[in-house]
Amino acid sequence: MFRYIAIAVLFAAATSEVIFEGPCPDVKTVENFEFEAYGGTWYEMARYPNAGEEDTKGKCTIAEYTVNGDKGKVKNSHVIDAVQHDIYGDLTLVAPGKIMITYTFGGLSKNSYLYVLDTDYKSYSIGYSCKYFKDGNKHQVLAWIKSRSKKLDCEAKYKIDNFLRTSKVLDSARFVLNEHSEAVCTAPTIKTITEFLK
Repeated sequence: MFRYIAIAVLFAAATSEVIFEGPCPDVKTVENFEFEAYGGTWYEMARYPNAGEEDTKGKCTIAEYTVNGDKGKVKNSHVIDAVQHDIYGDLTLVAPGKIMITYTFGGLSKNSYLYVLDTDYKSYSIGYSCKYFKDGNKHQVLAWIKSRSKKLDCEAKYKIDNFLRTSKVLDSARFVLNEHSEAVCTAPTIKTITEFLK
């Protein structure tokens, strides 16, 4: 998988959000999804560009899930120019493999949905989200490849490769690679996000 993404990133690095015509497609999530097993720390290996991580700028992206039953908390963080940006939200499992993420600022709440398309819980995860824009009849796709460590092992890469090769909703050429080197991840300043992202 990363041999395909590494080549694709040369062409995709300058691109922005991934938008298609029409409504969001139906997606198949992990069967018999184990929410509590999914909890813990995930390191983002690659993603579709998105506003939350300033397209391709965000590095050292980490998602930390604390799960209790079908509820939980999330802390997402990424680093841009030696500043770590943190955002906190609430989690609710609304269907197998479908997690509602709620951010609340100034008494107002906004929901988004993470669909877990594939995971073995212990080494890798493939996540998907979609926003429908009724006005223009378009949808934006967001996607993430995550790892339990800062580097994917060979078996996880093989499974991700196989999934992407047959996926009808994800395109490996759209992903941009993340980085978790000490040089890039050093962030003496921490900023908590307190307003909704677009």
